[in-house]
Amino acid sequence: MIRVLVLTKNILTEEIITKKLQHLDYEVFCSTSILNEIQMEGHIPELVNHFPIIVIGETISSYEMELMLPSLTERGQSVLREVDHHLSEEERTSLKKLGLSGAVQNSVSVELLREQLAEVTTQQHQRSFKPIVEEKPSVSVEEDQSLSALTLVNLSSLELQVLEKLRSCSGEIVSRDDLCTTLWGNVTQSRLAQLSSLIRNIKLKLEILQVDQEIIQTIWGKGYRVCTDATLQNK
Repeated sequence: MIRVLVLTKNILTEEIITKKLQHLDYEVFCSTSILNEIQMEGHIPELVNHFPIIVIGETISSYEMELMLPSLTERGQSVLREVDHHLSEEERTSLKKLGLSGAVQNSVSVELLREQLAEVTTQQHQRSFKPIVEEKPSVSVEEDQSLSALTLVNLSSLELQVLEKLRSCSGEIVSRDDLCTTLWGNVTQSRLAQLSSLIRNIKLKLEILQVDQEIIQTIWGKGYRVCTDATLQNK
């Protein structure tokens, strides 16, 4: 299974292509916070290293895309542009010149989407890209180790989204309602129950690491937060 990162300004707009990619056995992670970090702070978060394929969503303008591409394309990953129409050969050539690996069309059938991704998927199966380690100013060694180690655990797409939402809030408490809205766009009792299950699964998977304290803390009646000063060691 190959992980796909979809950078977008609105997670809800990516629901259709996310379902199609999941049907094709891709593990999809949609993120607005990573996009904001790239655009506002000018560096690529370490979490991006764990996604061989990156899709730049259609909510991102061509101008914004071109500003991000130099940093994204130098990392060895396949970077694709999400489009809503069939591209002409001239348009495909233009994307290649920008350094993109190609495009994915969100309105096509699952079968056609599979063919659009066939080449880059084969390339990623044959390639072992080397993540670029970038300096992160004003981040303590302990915090950097904690957040990096978290991404080494085999998390599902939804679990990654929970973790990324908590991570983006820098140790602040995130309410259960906010997490449900981020993941599904609404808050219901069944969604709250599903969120509890996701948190429980993340904590179980983190048992493969030795920690001095809980990484994800449950604040009863308020929500959850990531404890960024936990010390991690591989077992």
